[in-house]
Order: sequence, then structure tokens, then C-alpha cells
Amino acid sequence: MVEAGSSLRGASAAMRVLVRQGFTSLVVPSFAIIRSWLLRVGYYALTRPLDCRTPWVWLVDHTIQIGTQKLLVILGCPLDQVPFGQRALQLADLKLVSLVPMEQSNGDTVEAELKRATQRTGVPRLIVSDQGSDLKKGIANFQTSHPRTVSVLDVAHYGATLLEHAWDNQPRWQQFVKDLQKASTKLRQTKAAYLLAPRMRPKARFMNVCVQLRFARRVLKLLAREVPHAQAVKYYRWLKDYQEDLVVWEREHGLVQTAIEVVRIEGLHTETLSRLEEAWGKIDDLRRSSVRIAEQLRGYIRYFQPTKAGERFVASTEILESSFGKLKRIERDQSSDGLTGLVLALGAIVGTSTEEDLKQALESTPQKKVNNWVGRTLGKTMQWFRKQFFAETKA
Repeated sequence: MVEAGSSLRGASAAMRVLVRQGFTSLVVPSFAIIRSWLLRVGYYALTRPLDCRTPWVWLVDHTIQIGTQKLLVILGCPLDQVPFGQRALQLADLKLVSLVPMEQSNGDTVEAELKRATQRTGVPRLIVSDQGSDLKKGIANFQTSHPRTVSVLDVAHYGATLLEHAWDNQPRWQQFVKDLQKASTKLRQTKAAYLLAPRMRPKARFMNVCVQLRFARRVLKLLAREVPHAQAVKYYRWLKDYQEDLVVWEREHGLVQTAIEVVRIEGLHTETLSRLEEAWGKIDDLRRSSVRIAEQLRGYIRYFQPTKAGERFVASTEILESSFGKLKRIERDQSSDGLTGLVLALGAIVGTSTEEDLKQALESTPQKKVNNWVGRTLGKTMQWFRKQFFAETKA
């Protein structure tokens, strides 16, 4: 269920189908039992001893659902176990270090939780985050008392910021976005709705801008056919006016995306910049914005790369974002009720668990421990208040 990102009820229903069809023979657990197992394994992951003898990297971020609470999450990995040069970090490489619901997140509260997390892994060598204001301040405060800890800005957030600064004030980009939105409005209630452009994110728009560029390029191919696609002509003939702009935007996005891919796998070290230059090849575009983006990416690598020979730093929190996405798929409708005890599922989502590990987790973690943690840590959740509201208004 965790690997597939299935909902609790979906996992139970899938097992019921397998039993009914004769593929296996077992007592099918209800969704409530599966939920209990998941939370007990997650609680065990959150409280089990971790190795403090080796330097760790922490990936830190907040996730928000509804209500006033934020969830501060720290996932970690011993630096000597990061597969630099082979592949990017995966969920199986990580451990759940800390999981803290916060009514108020600021530099002081973040610093306090970072200090508390050192009880599990020791003082980390490296903290990687998107450096949102509260995280940045909290990490800086933490570094004051732990000067050997290095803070690195997530490369994808940095790249998205570069594109935002380069494009967001461009009249041509602004008009392109408006024209896409106008076309979508006209298409939405028609038989040609399959030509709807992907929606831009309301937040962090430039983290995923590639989908709009790719869509525009595909539509241009429809328009360039010997016999152009009739519906594409009807709704998107204006795209031809942006062909030169799209070439530049795709090239600049390519500079950023290549840097993200190189850093994601290589990490930051003394050879990262030369690897990036090799991956870029010759940059022929002399457009000022393109030159500036390339130089700023070089500057990012020079600034954050370690000075110690042989040392490498992680510089991507992509896998942390992936864990949030998987958690929300497991929560399904419950995510609309704010934070619930299911946040403990993060402990089951990350890391690897053998059959023996799972057995130990379930045997050493009674449901009562989980219930106590949820009551003590989350208090009265949005879900609890919703139930009380509907109970009071039934009459």
C-alpha cells in the first residue's frame, strides 16, 4: 500500500479482490486495521534509535493542509550512505528524524526543534531546505551554536526563483500566460476540451513551468502539419507569434533543469561545476537573460560547494517533496480535515523494512502509544472539531 500510494480503503478492497479470485488466502484486514499498522510502524520509525556516530544530512521543510498548523518534517541520511554519482536520493535511503506539528512557526520555534532533533542523529553536518523565511532564520540560529553545520538551498527552488525573476516581469511571458488562460476559458465547455492547457500552480508556479512549455511545443507541431489540426488552428493559431519566445524560454528552462539534474545526482563538490559545463555544452544564445541565468547557476555551485577536499553535499529536497505527495495520496479525503494521526505514516513511507523489522515495530508499539502521541502532539484536530460541529447540529 505504501509503495503504491494507495488509500487505506483501496488497499483493503484490493486484498479482498485477490482473495475472492483465489490468488491468495488470508484474512483481509479492514481499513481501520491497516491504518493501525501503518501508524504503529510510523511511530516506531520516529522513536527508534538512530546511528549518531556518523555525520548526517537533514532535509527540512513544512507541509501545510488546512487550518493553522504546519508540520515540520526532518528526513535524514548518513552522508556516507548517500549514493553520490550513481543516482538521486530515494525514499528508501531516508529515515524519519522529526515530525512536529507547529501552531506558530518562526526562527525561534524552528531552532528549538532542530536542537531537539540532534538527540536522534547528533548534530548534522548538512541541512538542506528551501530556505523559507522561518526555516532560514531557525537554521541560521542553529548554526550559531553549531558552526560545523552547513546550510544549503535546494537547487530546484533556486532554479525556479531564477526563472521567476527572468520571466515574471517580461510583457511577452505575461501575455503568453494570459493567452493560454483565455484559450482554456473558451475550450472548457466544448468537445475540444482535450486541448486544454495544463493549469499553472497558484503557488511555486515556476517549479513546474515545463508542462506549459511542453504543451505549447506540442500544439505548434499540430499547427505545423501539412494539414493543420482544425481545433488547434481554431483556438491556438496565436501561438505561432510566440515561436521565437518559446525557443528562448525552453533554452533557459533547459539551463536550469540540466543544473538540477546534475546536482541531484552528483551533489555539490569541487568537480560539480565542470560536470555542469560539460552537460550544458556550448551556450550559443547571447540573450542577456540566458547569460545571467547560466552565470547565477555557476555562482550557486561555487557558493555552496564544500571547500574540504573529497567532501560532497546533498543539494536537493525533491525526495522530501515526494514523501509529502505520497502521504497525501494515502490520506486521500482525510487531508481535507487538516493534520491527523496519519502523518505518522511518513515513518513507514521512508526507509526500508524487512519482515523482521515490521514484526519488531508492531510488537514493540501498542496502539495505546500511538493514541497517546496523537493526543499529546496534535491535540484536538480539525477532524475532531468537524465531528463536534456536525454532532451539535444534527438536531
